Amino acid sequence: MSGGKITMKIRIEEIPPGGLQVEVGEDGNRLFADDPELHFEEKIRSRLVLNRVGHSVNVSGKIKTKLTLQCGRCLAPYSFLEDAAFDVEYRPASEVQLRGEVELAADEMDVLYYSGGEIDVDELLMGQVAEILPARPLCRETCRGICPQCGENRNRRECGCVEEVTDPRLAKLKELFNKDQER
Repeated sequence: MSGGKITMKIRIEEIPPGGLQVEVGEDGNRLFADDPELHFEEKIRSRLVLNRVGHSVNVSGKIKTKLTLQCGRCLAPYSFLEDAAFDVEYRPASEVQLRGEVELAADEMDVLYYSGGEIDVDELLMGQVAEILPARPLCRETCRGICPQCGENRNRRECGCVEEVTDPRLAKLKELFNKDQER
């Protein structure tokens, strides 16, 4: 096998009545190879507890990872460490096919679906990492960003540029005024 993607799968039928505990450590750079924005500094670590309830499987656990993100204000790279708990339910994919298109109820938001009698652990980890990533990454809450005039990172040093604040509703009027001054 050369260059193929190896994934960890858990067969539903192999989960004993008392449940199954699994420790997982996966390379996030391999899992997210298609996303050049994500650079994992450590493996994604997770402890999974799986319990069968009929044809459904409840999966709870913790996920811990450390990666480098780019700040949305100053564009500097920074380390992001997260340790979060999760709880999801897996149901057979055939349930979705039988139901057709329906509106999800609030209690169905944490429902995932399995097919082929197995749960893809890589897919589970990728989904949990996606949920813990900040929508707007910030190196710190007090990040001052970059100067819109000279591009200096204001966290490193003050650039001395005078920030001109213009009400965007009056920008066109100012533009007309400046053109009139040039004549």
